[in-house]
Amino acid sequence: MFKSLKLFSIGIIFVISGNAFALEQPSFDEIMQQAEQGNSLAQAKIGSIYYFGNNVDLGPKARFKEKARLKAAQYLLKDIEKDLKLAAKWFQKAADQGLMEAELVMAAFYDSGIGVSLNVRTADKWYKKAADHGSGTAKAITGKYKGKRLHASKDIPQSYALEILDKK
Repeated sequence: MFKSLKLFSIGIIFVISGNAFALEQPSFDEIMQQAEQGNSLAQAKIGSIYYFGNNVDLGPKARFKEKARLKAAQYLLKDIEKDLKLAAKWFQKAADQGLMEAELVMAAFYDSGIGVSLNVRTADKWYKKAADHGSGTAKAITGKYKGKRLHASKDIPQSYALEILDKK
């Protein structure tokens, strides 16, 4: 029992430090190769990497889980300069293939003018597609929480980019 608990504790420390994530995840070059071959998740990951870039700061309100996720992805971000236009380009490719998280990020990008020209009609289109693909966030934004849309559109890219980096 004690040995199992000790191994579990070591495993938790390993995961929190980000080392386990780095061992399981492909390199930036491998993700880029998959993205260029049309893999929508890889395209969204590349978008996430360019969205954050190196020297990212989640801000003082970031939760522990978000900080741990970002720390785990640092090996991908360390040599990448933040480039919101490239982020939008790669998220767009993934969204065009129907990846719901990328559709939601593109909606938020168009709503806030992040990496693209501000365009509420295009944002509406992407929110609708994301809602049609099952996004509860998009359903809320297009439904009863429509008034909170601009506030939400500022939080969506960071939250979903972190979520996408976690996906395997």
